[in-house]
Amino acid sequence: MPVLCLDIGGTEIKAMLKGEGFEKDLPNFPSKAGTNAPDIKEDVLKLIKDLNPEYKVEGVAISTAGMVDYKTGIIAGHGPTFKNYKGFDWKKELRDALNIPAVVENDVKAAAMGELSYGAGKGYNSAFVLTVGTGIGGALILDGKIHRGASGHAGEIGYMPFETDKFEALASTSVLVKKAQTLYPDKNLNNGKEIFHALDKSDPDAIKLVDDMTKILARGIANIMLIVNPEVIIIGGGISEQKEKFLDPIIEKIRALVPENIFASTEIKATALGNKSGLYGAYSLFEKSNE
Repeated sequence: MPVLCLDIGGTEIKAMLKGEGFEKDLPNFPSKAGTNAPDIKEDVLKLIKDLNPEYKVEGVAISTAGMVDYKTGIIAGHGPTFKNYKGFDWKKELRDALNIPAVVENDVKAAAMGELSYGAGKGYNSAFVLTVGTGIGGALILDGKIHRGASGHAGEIGYMPFETDKFEALASTSVLVKKAQTLYPDKNLNNGKEIFHALDKSDPDAIKLVDDMTKILARGIANIMLIVNPEVIIIGGGISEQKEKFLDPIIEKIRALVPENIFASTEIKATALGNKSGLYGAYSLFEKSNE
C-alpha cells in the first residue's frame, strides 16, 4: 500500500512514496513552519490529492522536528524555528480530511529507526543516534525499539548541561558557523562546507574551530557510551559526511576519554541513509503500527 512519507523541517519538507517493493522520491517543498506550522497541512493535503489519481495514498508517515507525544502523536513542543505547532494533531487532521491513518514521530527518533531498519544500524540491537545540525538531537534504541523514558523524550542530549552551556549551544553546526563569523568576519566561513574547505587548505583558524567542536562532541558521546554502552553510535547531519576531518578526530578523542573495553565494544559510524533516514524511519514505524 503506498504510504506518503514526510520529513518536516523548519525550512523544507522532504517527501517519498513507499510501499513493499516500491519507492518513489518526490520533490522537496518549502516549509511554512516559520510563519504558521499548521498551514503545512494544506500543502500535504494538496500533495496527496495530486498523487491520488495515480497512486492512491493509503497512509501518511511523518517525521517532524519538535517533541512528539508518542501515545497520541500530538506535537508536545518545538523550537523557535516553528510557529504555533504545539498541540497540532496530524493524526486527527488527516483522519478528518481524508480518513487515512498516520503515524507521527520526532525526526531524530525516526532517523534512528530508519538507520536501524535500513541503514547503518541494521543488525544491531542497541544503538544511539545523534544528529548534528541546527541543534543536536538524540535517540536511544534498546532491544531494537525506541527507548522513550518516563516523559517519552529520552535521548534529548542537546539539552545535556556542560559547564558553560548546554551541549547543542556549544557543539552544533549552527554554533560552529556563528562562531566562525564572529571571530573571523573577514574570512569566507559562512557555512560548514566553507569551514571544511578552509580546513583542507590548512587554515589555522578553521583547524581550531573544528578541533574545539570535535572535543566537545567527543565528550558528550563519551558520556553516552559510559552510561548506555550501546553496540553502535551513529552520527548524522550533513557535517558527518566529513569522515577524515570530522568523524575520525571525534573517534580518536573519545578513545582518550573512556576505558578501552568500553571503547572497543561500541562501533562509531556515520549514517548510511543521509538526509533520508527520517523518511525511512517514519515508514518503518508506520509498518510496525499495522502489524
